[in-house]
Amino acid sequence: MENNNNIIQDTDEVESVPFLRANFLYHAYAILGEGAYWSTQDELLYWIDIEGRKLFAWDPRKMTNTVTQLSARPGTVVQRTNGELLIALQGGIVTYNTVTKESKVVAHPDKNVHNRYNDGKCDPQGRFWIGTMNLDASSPTASLYTIGDGFNTQTKLSNVRISNGIIWSLDSKKMYYIDTPTLGVDEYDFDAASGTISNKKRIITFSGPDGSPDGMTIDAQGNLWIAHWEGGKVSKWNPNTGKRLLEVLVPNVTRVTSVAFGGPNLATLYITTARESRQPSSGALFQYQFLDGTKGVAAHKFRG
Repeated sequence: MENNNNIIQDTDEVESVPFLRANFLYHAYAILGEGAYWSTQDELLYWIDIEGRKLFAWDPRKMTNTVTQLSARPGTVVQRTNGELLIALQGGIVTYNTVTKESKVVAHPDKNVHNRYNDGKCDPQGRFWIGTMNLDASSPTASLYTIGDGFNTQTKLSNVRISNGIIWSLDSKKMYYIDTPTLGVDEYDFDAASGTISNKKRIITFSGPDGSPDGMTIDAQGNLWIAHWEGGKVSKWNPNTGKRLLEVLVPNVTRVTSVAFGGPNLATLYITTARESRQPSSGALFQYQFLDGTKGVAAHKFRG
């Protein structure tokens, strides 16, 4: 597998930025690959196929991708502090024991039959933030929720269309959030103790060949990495200046869905994609191995 760590300067764009090319890693033929989450405990990349109703576990040591069939559409997956997984299924948030295979519905804050759960992550305090989307992706009937101790739920945002990427600044003072059809990233002041968000501010706006913003993560320098649905890439941004710093192109795939840093040193950028009939590699898992010191931060776990 070839890794190209030479940054190529794109001189054709009006606002040129350096770019890299991701490497094909594994073809899961996912209809809608999503939810990349690196478990530092298991040393596995958990990810999902929403429309295929599958949970994947990619093991980079064995180069294998274990598949678990699920009973409903998953929106995302995170890990609990006890080692179990927390999966947002269309019928409710479930705990899943990967050893015993036992699962249990523990919360279901969005009972609108026209919605399903979509992207989500845990904040630094271990709350699970999970958003929803309208099934036709056109109506603002969705919300963003938190699930905390005792699986108690709170509604944080309403009138959302497609709740997607979410991540927190390294100092836990800011939350970054994507409602995909708004074509941007919003920043909120974040109170870590209470989980309160306030003072919404648009910091990044996309247009044209960028497609639509989807999943998002953060690196150890505090930069945002954003997957581009119908944009065929992942972009790196400084959230303080709103400046685009780098792009990682995903060859011959336009529907790029989620992104996560993983591997032993958190220096591997994992990228999930969705199927498009004219693109044979779509629905596969891609990666880029950084050798220049770029790395992510460990994903937070659910403490509830």
